[in-house]
Amino acid sequence: MDEFEFIASLTITVIAIAGLIWRFEARISGVESRLGERIARIEGRLESFATKADIARIEGLLEGYFLQAGKREE
Repeated sequence: MDEFEFIASLTITVIAIAGLIWRFEARISGVESRLGERIARIEGRLESFATKADIARIEGLLEGYFLQAGKREE
C-alpha cells in the first residue's frame, strides 16, 4: 500500500502543477491579447493624427502658395 500512496501523491502533485501552469498561461494569454488590442487602438489614433497633421500641412502649403501667387499678380 505504501507504493500506491506514493504514486497517487506524485500523480496528484504533477496534475496540480500542470493545472497551475495552464492557469497562469491562460491569464498571461488574456493579458497579452488585451495589450495587443490597446496597442492597436493607440496605433490607429497615431495614424489618424499623422493623417490630420499631413492634411493641415498640405493646406498650409497651398494657402502660402496661393498667397504668393496673388501677390505676384498685383
